[in-house]
Amino acid sequence: MLPVLYPSGASVMLRVGGGPKDYVVTDDGSAAREADMAGATEFFHRAAREIAERCGVRFDGHELFEIEAPADNLPGFMAIVADASRQAAQLVAERHAERLDRRFKVGLADRLIDVFGHRVVEARPQFSGASTHPWPFDAAARFGDRVVLFASVTPSAISVSSAYLKMDDVRRLSEAPKTVAVLTRPAAFRQDQRLILSRAATIVDAKASDDEFRRVAA
Repeated sequence: MLPVLYPSGASVMLRVGGGPKDYVVTDDGSAAREADMAGATEFFHRAAREIAERCGVRFDGHELFEIEAPADNLPGFMAIVADASRQAAQLVAERHAERLDRRFKVGLADRLIDVFGHRVVEARPQFSGASTHPWPFDAAARFGDRVVLFASVTPSAISVSSAYLKMDDVRRLSEAPKTVAVLTRPAAFRQDQRLILSRAATIVDAKASDDEFRRVAA
């Protein structure tokens, strides 16, 4: 066990064999098991090959490993293999999350239709802010003259900053619509990210109840 962690919080485990002169260091399939437990096995092989090439280690289709690690530099090779395993698991987690986020963005309008009805909800509208720039939103709910704009936001820095930019521009209109930031994977957001978004929008978690969506739209 090493002080290197997978995205799940589990420690990277290595297997060391051979010796006494040269050793074989492998992650013993730990990164593959992390992907399997996350339901993201389909992303693993490509991610592992990319990371193996980047880190200069080998990948045999299941394990990330280094062959002929010399005894006098064994700790260094162990660190390289452990970090490669961590990076592979991290890349798998990111790609899996991106797919889930894309699915959520597509399904957000459908979720809002279930809450407010077909006549109220418009999918993927564009709305111009004070700058006159047209911004894409995932959905809009129209209650007479009152408009509520919904934008799904992921924990990535780019998603948070772009969502804040467009919602802040919209809220500067003299008769601004209400803006709602719908957080995908809410537990992954840092407190400072939530604070930034709250300056330009009402925040709701993606898995909030229908009543909670009605409350934030009121």
